[in-house]
Amino acid sequence: MDNWPEFIKQHFMTVPFVRFLDAAVVETGRGRSLITVPLRAEFANSYGMTHGGVVAALVDIAAGIALRTLKVRVVTVETTVNYFLPVATDDTLRAEARLVHEGHKLLHAEVDVANGENTLVAKGRAVFYITGEDTGEY
Repeated sequence: MDNWPEFIKQHFMTVPFVRFLDAAVVETGRGRSLITVPLRAEFANSYGMTHGGVVAALVDIAAGIALRTLKVRVVTVETTVNYFLPVATDDTLRAEARLVHEGHKLLHAEVDVANGENTLVAKGRAVFYITGEDTGEY
């Protein structure tokens, strides 16, 4: 495959959970991704703000997509999220993920999550385990 990051971008646009979130894979490159999610009322917590689980899912998805651009199959080992600001359910989230360490079996990524005004609302870290080479066959 000539343009693996583009293949990964297109592939993830067909994943049911990504589609449920109405997420858009805006950009991919080796070890990086940019994902947006338009929020909606169904994502609210008991305070009427966006549930932290939506943000955590976005961190995991963005990191996973960024790491799949390395042509490896991966599974999540650990995801941590630090929340800085609440996010309204009529906003849009933007997650920018990047590889920070590439080991033989473990990959580490960082993810910045911003709101529609480009204010940092959360920061995540993720560790993924490499299960093998990614050939694009599913």
